Amino acid sequence: MDKRTGKRTVNERVPIAEVGLPSYTLEEAVVFVMRIKRAKNLKEKTISGYIKDMRYFTEWMTDQYPADFPVNDVTADILRDYILWCANEKEYYGGHPYKSEYNKDRRGLAPSSVNVRIRVLRTFFAVLYEEDVIDRNPAKNVSLMRQDVDTVEPLTEDELHRYLKAPDQRQWAQWRDYIAMIVILDTGMRLNEICTLEKHEIDFRNKCITLPAVKNKNRKSRVLPLSTETARLIKQLITESERTFESTYVFTTNYGDPLIDKTLQKAFDKYADKAKLGRNVSPHVLRHNFATMAAENGMSVFHLQKLMGHAEIGTTRKYVQLSQESIADQHKRFSPLGRVLKRK
Repeated sequence: MDKRTGKRTVNERVPIAEVGLPSYTLEEAVVFVMRIKRAKNLKEKTISGYIKDMRYFTEWMTDQYPADFPVNDVTADILRDYILWCANEKEYYGGHPYKSEYNKDRRGLAPSSVNVRIRVLRTFFAVLYEEDVIDRNPAKNVSLMRQDVDTVEPLTEDELHRYLKAPDQRQWAQWRDYIAMIVILDTGMRLNEICTLEKHEIDFRNKCITLPAVKNKNRKSRVLPLSTETARLIKQLITESERTFESTYVFTTNYGDPLIDKTLQKAFDKYADKAKLGRNVSPHVLRHNFATMAAENGMSVFHLQKLMGHAEIGTTRKYVQLSQESIADQHKRFSPLGRVLKRK
């Protein structure tokens, strides 16, 4: 007896147009991508930045769409709606731990801030597409917003003198902040490099700091020469700290814990107010001062690139904001017209 008797059978195949695999939700997709980033040994700080920027997007999506919205259904139009919301409607400093009250009525982020989020979305969806989680990349044709070239203005010499006088060096914490200022101006170090600087990374005999690759954004170690005065100040800070604390770090709080970025940032702004500069002064501004003043003193952009730890020389060029006085002086020295008129 035929076993198929009385049963439905299939002979000729009738293809189904498309069978989709189960799609990740946005939250699941973020977890998936971060696992891949960790497997590539990205720094935890970089991954934390990705998570923070993706959280902005997932929270916006939750407000606009169902919580289980499939990541495969995200379109370029949805991403552009999010970008426009960031540029025009997002609360300025919304959710910031200590600046949430600053300009609280302002709406919309600067193009540079929006572009950070666009780049994160591009990376996020590119990984999902490469891993066959989604069948198309909605961020592929999403453009960055046009923005002005970086115009962080370094302090003038007069402003810098006033700023350096602002910390009360009779107070230990303010003296420590003053030394942090000096180190940035002498080496161009980043804020996080200052806060994580350890004693064994300083060679006082040869007057230099060796930052290991693990602390550098481009995963390359770099050696930063120190002026004699800077080396002396660092040595004095370590010596005075060791009378009270046991710490491997150079810059600590006044109770011995490692210094954190926000503490130094708030202190730097306070000194700008005290010096009546009429502007915020971050460690990033002093890093611009280092680059600009070194360039005006004749340092080549290639040496600057090495000292500042930039992978691309174009990044270094953005840091150099030559003063009008310097530009006028160079014009006076090298203008071709001067030679032409002299010949007459």
